[in-house]
Amino acid sequence: MTEAGDVLTFGNHSGQLGLGTQAHQLLACGREVFDDEAVVLIAAGVQHSVCVTAKGTLWSWCCGKYGKLGHGDVEARHWPTRLVRESFGGSPAIMVACVEITPCC
Repeated sequence: MTEAGDVLTFGNHSGQLGLGTQAHQLLACGREVFDDEAVVLIAAGVQHSVCVTAKGTLWSWCCGKYGKLGHGDVEARHWPTRLVRESFGGSPAIMVACVEITPCC
């Protein structure tokens, strides 16, 4: 992440970079991707990523298995997708973490 709030991404396996592709690459993901909001915090798991913008908006992308992206489904998202703030009582986010889920059965 840069001081300007742009996201720098590299690598890739199953779309973790949020660039709409699974190709390995190094690329900047500019503020325009996040509705021109500066990204202030990023968390990444093995197969998913989440970020928080300066206005407290949450964005997530990659593997949606087990509902870990927070969109209420299990769909993969290969581009950063805004989470509905109402899902969190309308409050802005200030922190985020990614945890990998392994089913118990």
